[in-house]
Amino acid sequence: MSSNPREDSLAEKRWLNALAKGDSSAMNGLYQLYGEKIFRYTFRMLGNRADAEDATAETFLRVLKRANDLRADGAFKTWLFRIARNLCIDKMRQPKLLEISGERSYSGTEERAALRVTVQNALNELPMDYREPLILCDLEDISAKEAADTLGISVPALKSRLYRGRRALREKLGGSMEKLK
Repeated sequence: MSSNPREDSLAEKRWLNALAKGDSSAMNGLYQLYGEKIFRYTFRMLGNRADAEDATAETFLRVLKRANDLRADGAFKTWLFRIARNLCIDKMRQPKLLEISGERSYSGTEERAALRVTVQNALNELPMDYREPLILCDLEDISAKEAADTLGISVPALKSRLYRGRRALREKLGGSMEKLK
């Protein structure tokens, strides 16, 4: 996966054009470009690895189902994140039977895992209007324009939510961050 947005954009166009022509390997290429980003986003939204894996798989399944309708016009990434967002919202509306707290952290050192769990828990306590912009812009490094398009709001509204969300997250993490240092 490239870290160069221009190269990613060109690769995206190639894969979308190939997918529209029926090239089955194109889906793998799109997954290579966006699979990890979508998984991280869904994991941060849902806080559960199994649910995030399901949402990620379903996101790409929906892309495959709509392969004939896709255009390489630069809006694919926004559309992809919107699908993932809607799946996460649907999943959060479903009643939870059992949540295993050990699933809430990635692998790594105990301190880093504890920090991730603390941040994830604080994120989960934020209202959705604050949580989503923080995840998209600060954690997934998506531009304000793309995040606003994904959420269906204006860029000024997104920036306002980011500001308020960051402030609320800092307040929630205040004492917790000191314990982890």
